[in-house]
Amino acid sequence: MINDVIESYLDSVEEREFDAPFIALLRAMGYRDIHFLHGSFEFGKDFIAKGEFDGASMQFVFQTKAGDINLKSWSECRGQIDMLRTDSTAHPAFDITLPRKAVFVTTGRLVGGAGPAAQSYRKHLEELGELGFVTWDKQDLVEFITAHPGVCLAAGTQGAFLTMIWHVEQGRSDEKELERYSREWLSTAKSVHQISLETAVIAQLLRRTDRLDLSCMTALMLIRAVWFRAHGAEPPGEATLTAADTGQQLFRHYARHIFEGCGDDMLDPTQFLRDHGTLAAHVTYPISCLRMVEVLGLLYLLDSPADSELRDDLGRFLIDFMNSNAGVAHPVSDRWAISLIPAVLVAAQRGSLQSARNLVQNVAKWVADRYESDGLGLADSDSAPKEEVDRLLGVPFEHVKLERRTESYIATVVLDLAAMLRLGDVFDLINNDFMAVVLFPSVIEAPDSEAQYIIHSNDLAFTANMEYEDTWVPRDGWKVAPHHRRAKTNYYLQRIGRHWDHLALSSVLRDRHFPETCRHFLLN
Repeated sequence: MINDVIESYLDSVEEREFDAPFIALLRAMGYRDIHFLHGSFEFGKDFIAKGEFDGASMQFVFQTKAGDINLKSWSECRGQIDMLRTDSTAHPAFDITLPRKAVFVTTGRLVGGAGPAAQSYRKHLEELGELGFVTWDKQDLVEFITAHPGVCLAAGTQGAFLTMIWHVEQGRSDEKELERYSREWLSTAKSVHQISLETAVIAQLLRRTDRLDLSCMTALMLIRAVWFRAHGAEPPGEATLTAADTGQQLFRHYARHIFEGCGDDMLDPTQFLRDHGTLAAHVTYPISCLRMVEVLGLLYLLDSPADSELRDDLGRFLIDFMNSNAGVAHPVSDRWAISLIPAVLVAAQRGSLQSARNLVQNVAKWVADRYESDGLGLADSDSAPKEEVDRLLGVPFEHVKLERRTESYIATVVLDLAAMLRLGDVFDLINNDFMAVVLFPSVIEAPDSEAQYIIHSNDLAFTANMEYEDTWVPRDGWKVAPHHRRAKTNYYLQRIGRHWDHLALSSVLRDRHFPETCRHFLLN
C-alpha cells in the first residue's frame, strides 16, 4: 500500500522539491560525502556522493529530473549525461582518483522513444569502451524509498513529526495524540501528497507495533485533513481526490488485515473476555468490541457490492460478533458512541433489523443504569482515560471525587438510531428510561463550513439537553427532535458524493454525527 502512496508523491513532486528527499535517500542508502551542486557551475552534476559498487569504493555523480522523459526531453538530457560521465569539474570533495559511476535519475519514466534511445546510447558507449551510465526511474525510486519512506518528508520534517514517530515506535502513542498531531495537516504548507505519505509512514509504523486499529484511524485523519483543506471546491481538484482516495485505500488495507485476524474464537465471549485479563477487562473488553465493530462496519460500508464474497463474509461475522459479545453494548464513555453507528447501519443494510434493535435497546439499558441516582454517569467524548475509568468504576471507591454528569452523547446516538430505523416502540421505551434517570441527550450541530471538520469552533452549536418528542410521533417519516428537522442534505461532502468520507469524519471527531449522512446508508 505504501508503494502506491510513494508513487503518487513522485508523480506530484517538482524537480527542486525532490532535492532534500533525494539527499536523505542517498544518506539512508549508505552513501557518504554527499553534496548538492545545482546552480550555475554544476557541470552536469546535480549531486555527488561516494559509495560502494561491487565491493569497490566509487565516486557517484547524479543528474536528477522530475516527471516522464519523452524523446524530445531525452535529447536535451543527453548532453548533460555526457558531462556527467566525463567532466571532472565539481566540488572539492569530488575525488577524481576513484572510479566514476554516473546515474541519471527521473521521478517518472522514459516514455515513447526515450527508452529505446537511452538503451541504444548506452550500448554505443559500451562498444566504444567509454564510461556508461545507469538510470534510476520511478520504479527504482519506489523500491528504494519503500525501505526508507520517511526520506520523502525530509524537506518539511519538524520536531512534532519526529516526536510522533518516536512515540509510535516506543508504543506510547494513542488515538488522542494522533488526532492532535493530525490537526497540523489542516493548515500546514505541506502538499496533500506529502501529508498522504506522512500518514502512510505513521500507519505502517503503527502496524509494526500491533496497533492496526490506530493505523485505520490515522487513515481517517488524513481524509479529514484533505476535505478541510479543499472544502467548498466543486469539483474538487485531482490532487484532492487522489489524497482522499489514498485515505480510503489505507483504511481498507489495514481494516482488512484486522478482519483477516478475526476467527470464531472471537464469537465466544468467555474466551474473548479472558483474553483481556482480569481487572482491566471491565474497560478493555468493551473498548475492543466497540472498536472492532466500528472499523469492520466502516469497511463493510466502504467496500462495493463487487467485493461480494469478502463483503458477505465480513457482514456475517460482524452481525455474529454483535450478537455474541455483550461488550458491544457497553460503551465506557461518550467517546465510543460513534462506534455504534457503523455497526447498526450494517445490520440494517443486511436486513438484520432484530440485531440492530437488540443493540440499541441493550446500549440504552446500560447507559440508563450508569445514570441512575447513585451513578456518576459516563465521561464525555473528550475525557482522559482516567476519568473514563473513574466514572465507569468509581462509585464504590471513596477516593473518586466526581460530580454526577447528566449529559450523554450515547443517549443521543441510540435515540437517533431508533428514529432513523423507525423503531417507534424502541424509541418510546428508551426515551422514557432516559427521562426516568434524568439523563440529558447532548447534541453538537455543525454548519457546512470548515467547522464540521474540527473539534473546537465558535460555529458549532451545542445543545446540552435536546428535547425529543415525548412519544413516537415522527415528522417526515423519522424526525422526532429539532436537530432532525435541521439535519442537512446539502453538506459539501454529500453534494460531491463522498458520503462515506463524511461518515468516517465522525470517527475522527468522536462527538457528533450527521443524521442525513447516516440515513444515506439506509437508503442506498
